[in-house]
Amino acid sequence: MGESYLINPEYAYRGMRVVCFANEKGGVAKTTSCVNIAAALARKGKSILCIDMDAQANATLALGLDADTPETEWETFSLLTDMHLALERVIFPTMIENLDIVPADRQLSNAEKMLISEVARETRLRSKLKDFARSAFTKHYDVVLIDCPPSLDLVTLNVLVASTDMIVPVQPKLYSLKGMARLGETVATIHSQLNVQLKLLGVLVCMYDKTASLDVTVHKLLRDKVTREYGDFVFRAAIAKSVAVSEAETDGKPVVLHSPESPAARAYEQVADELLERLERTQNMYG
Repeated sequence: MGESYLINPEYAYRGMRVVCFANEKGGVAKTTSCVNIAAALARKGKSILCIDMDAQANATLALGLDADTPETEWETFSLLTDMHLALERVIFPTMIENLDIVPADRQLSNAEKMLISEVARETRLRSKLKDFARSAFTKHYDVVLIDCPPSLDLVTLNVLVASTDMIVPVQPKLYSLKGMARLGETVATIHSQLNVQLKLLGVLVCMYDKTASLDVTVHKLLRDKVTREYGDFVFRAAIAKSVAVSEAETDGKPVVLHSPESPAARAYEQVADELLERLERTQNMYG
């Protein structure tokens, strides 16, 4: 099988957990969830690093950075393609205390063709994270949250290999049931071919309308299916459809800051609390 990619965060990352938000389908509030949970955790006093690995750079914009300025241009692209570029050189502060970001821009979409012929192309991000965590001169983060692109390419593979845990945002739609089956097959393939020991941290239901009978029915079916096939992995709180989320994104802020009393913001705060519970509960699962 070659090198084992088993990640024990206690040793590889000195206790730092790396959580990716992944779903091969777009439009499931993946970036919105990553940004708002990052902000909620930072507000709870946790030191958080968000890494934007999506060429659309929506996480970068949502945290108040302009992805096309010379200061932030090409950062995650360079992180993957330049073997000598250290992670600490591409970390920027955000408007939120305790929350930093590695920004992205559209150049990241060219990373696939740059990496295709490279040696150890799937482990670039993991190597950078390991070097960063082991250095005595770099900042310690409690949790790193990574926003994945909605595709299974070399960028996503880098994220999956580097991550200790995965959150899967889904909509309460019938196609989500089929999507969960495809995702399970994808993760199983990655585990067997790359020997990656990525753990499912949870399934997060987003854009939920509790007044719609179909949403309620599919939510129950989804919870039952995940519990039956994987275990108790569906987060207790579901993220409601909310105008406040759209308004916050227009203003370039997470909804937990823009409209903290909205149902969506309160749900993200609850998810952040449960995420910390799950990380603590699973801290001995590695190795």
